[in-house]
Amino acid sequence: MTKSAKTVAIVAIGAAVLVTGVLVVRDLLLRRPSVVRCPDGSHPAIDIRDFTTQYWTYSVKLEASVADRAKISTELDPKTLEQVSESLQEAREFRKYVVAGYNSCAITQAQYGQFETRFRALDALAREINTLLSKPALPQEESTKLPGLIRQYGDLAKQLGSQ
Repeated sequence: MTKSAKTVAIVAIGAAVLVTGVLVVRDLLLRRPSVVRCPDGSHPAIDIRDFTTQYWTYSVKLEASVADRAKISTELDPKTLEQVSESLQEAREFRKYVVAGYNSCAITQAQYGQFETRFRALDALAREINTLLSKPALPQEESTKLPGLIRQYGDLAKQLGSQ
């Protein structure tokens, strides 16, 4: 490699590092919580990324686990799997609506509290289902419990998404 090629490579790497650093710093500065003043009082604005991380991590894992389990075993009804997938999509869209509504004062703090309780319930169900699905073999009791939990999750997600 020639000296000029090395210089160009070092400058390109330096530029890439600089651009990445600027983007990270900008992102951190933009994520500072701001306060939204609404008729029902002031509240901190919610960053959809934080909300997603807090309440939907297990739902994403659940979707992958259910799909994997369906490939491994035919214990789960395909209709139930389809229902979970659809309800997850509806709830995902509703999540965006809730955050946007809260940040624009269309959803009050009290309404947001009710939705947050439901999101926590979904998260708890997803954790329980993920725990069962992570086991290599399920005892009979847990095996019969799993489809009910999945239906319950789907129903709650669908209910949440239809509001």
